[in-house]
Amino acid sequence: MVDRPRTDIVLGLLREPDGHVWAEVRSNDKHLAGLRAFPGGKRLDGETARAALVRELDEEIGIRVQRARRVITLNWDYPDRHLRLIGFEVTAWTGRPRSVEGQALLAEPLDRDARGDWLAAMPPANRGLVNALVLPRCLAITPPLGADGLTAWQAGIESRLHSLPAPMLINLRPGSAAANADLPWPALAQVVLAAGHWPVVNPPGDRSWPEGLDPRVGLHLNHGRLLSMAAEDVREKQARGHLVSAAVHDHATLERAVELAVDLVTVSPLRQTATHPGVSGMGWAAFAGLAAAASMPVYALGGVGPDDLTRVWRHGGFGVAAISAFW
Repeated sequence: MVDRPRTDIVLGLLREPDGHVWAEVRSNDKHLAGLRAFPGGKRLDGETARAALVRELDEEIGIRVQRARRVITLNWDYPDRHLRLIGFEVTAWTGRPRSVEGQALLAEPLDRDARGDWLAAMPPANRGLVNALVLPRCLAITPPLGADGLTAWQAGIESRLHSLPAPMLINLRPGSAAANADLPWPALAQVVLAAGHWPVVNPPGDRSWPEGLDPRVGLHLNHGRLLSMAAEDVREKQARGHLVSAAVHDHATLERAVELAVDLVTVSPLRQTATHPGVSGMGWAAFAGLAAAASMPVYALGGVGPDDLTRVWRHGGFGVAAISAFW
């Protein structure tokens, strides 16, 4: 493998109180002309990421940062260089964003419904940054189908949805016991949407995703689908508006998820869990190594819950995924 020089790019994700987010439009003489970009620039040698953010946003759009939180760090490879994109959500500043360098500026809503328009207007490297501004920090994976059957499983999920803090990602995973069951995926997903959450469909085994799903419903790649799904098929689903997630367990599966350009990954098992007895967890150091190599938001899975969010962030993760912590 050829070593490529690494450049740290700090980016300001400026969110107004009404939910509008600021972006620049690249001028015709710039790389990727006409596409949107978050304001920011290169971190100088010896400069902290925070100091670089303050300097760049002052120089580029004429504001002074008052409150900013580092929300995600992503890696992106070009043939001649490697970028590390460091995104800060900026929620307080003095001055009004203005064009200091002659670039066009705009502020538009960025939420789940507007996500597709933003992704279409930005370079592929920014996909993870857009998702970081939209995705919830918690992902609840449903318990597997039990001996009491499909109706009871569905009723148990529906009864719990309104007590979960919205919005959350809800991974609808009935497990291998449902391999031959005809699940009402569209109807169940609509119930999750109506409760204010973001459903992600995860059929058992190698079964394909059902047809007729609302574009707001996410699609999950388990291990088998991750290895077998063609990149063109993933892009086609994303073009329709579907969020695509994937299960990652090591560097090989992470590389496959990066190749497919999925929107988020769960990395597991962090710790040993009751659902996988005898399977030792990878630990925080290994998790941090995978998170550092990712180009999308990373959720820790396995023996963690909402109380672990701060520790997940310290190790480069974006959120937590769990079963028992939520159900």
